[in-house]
Amino acid sequence: MYTVAVCDDDREFNQSMVRMCRAVLDKTGIQYSLKSFFCEEDVMRDISHGGKTDLMFIDIRLGRKNGIDLARKLKERGEDTSVVLMTVDSSFLLAGYSVQPVYFLMKPIDPEELEKAFKADLKRRQQSMNIFIRCERKHVPIPVDSIIYVEIIDHAITIHTRTKDYNTRMTFSQLLDELPSSTFARCHNSYAVNLSRVSHFSRALGITLDNRVTLPIGRKYFDHFRQCFIQFIDTY
Repeated sequence: MYTVAVCDDDREFNQSMVRMCRAVLDKTGIQYSLKSFFCEEDVMRDISHGGKTDLMFIDIRLGRKNGIDLARKLKERGEDTSVVLMTVDSSFLLAGYSVQPVYFLMKPIDPEELEKAFKADLKRRQQSMNIFIRCERKHVPIPVDSIIYVEIIDHAITIHTRTKDYNTRMTFSQLLDELPSSTFARCHNSYAVNLSRVSHFSRALGITLDNRVTLPIGRKYFDHFRQCFIQFIDTY
C-alpha cells in the first residue's frame, strides 16, 4: 500500500490537493491511501500512533511553523518518508534543498508537475527496493530493478536478473505479491516480466525484451498485460 499525505494549513487547498493526488494515483493502478494533515502536530500525532507515510506533500509556510523544519524532523526520526515541498515563493527553494526533497511544487499546483513528483518518488522507490527470497538455505536480497523476468517450471521458480539467476521454492503468487504491480505484470501461466525491460510485444509474436529474450503471452493474459504496459508508460 502506497500511503500519501498532504500537510497544509489551508483546508480548502488541502482537500483540493487530495483530489488532485487521487486523480493521478487512479491512473497508475497502484494500491494507495490518502491522508490529510493541517499542522506539524497532526503529523507527529499520526506517527505516535504507528502511522506511516511514503510520500508527504508539505507546504513550506505551515501556519506559524516552517514545513522545511517538519521535513527535517521526519528525517531525524528515521522516517522512510519522501517529501515534496510546496510554496508560492521561489525564494524558499534554496533553503528547501537541505532536507533533500524528491520534488518542489509551485502553487497553484500544475497537474503535470504533480504527476512528475509522483513519478520521481515511484522511480526512486523501485530502484532502492529489495525483495528477499530463500535460496540455497539462505535469505537472499535481490534488487527489484535488477529483475528482468521470472518463470515457474514444475513448481520451481527462477528469477532472472541482469547478473545471475536465482532459484526458489516459494509459490508464484507469493513472489508476485512481493513485486510492485506498477512495474511487473504476469503475461503467461509460467511468466511475469519487468515492464521496463519490454522492447515490444504482440499477440502473435509474444514479448521481446531489451536483452532479446522472447517470452510468450498467454491468450487470457494479453488484455491485462497490455493495460499494465499502458499504465506503466503513462506513469514512467
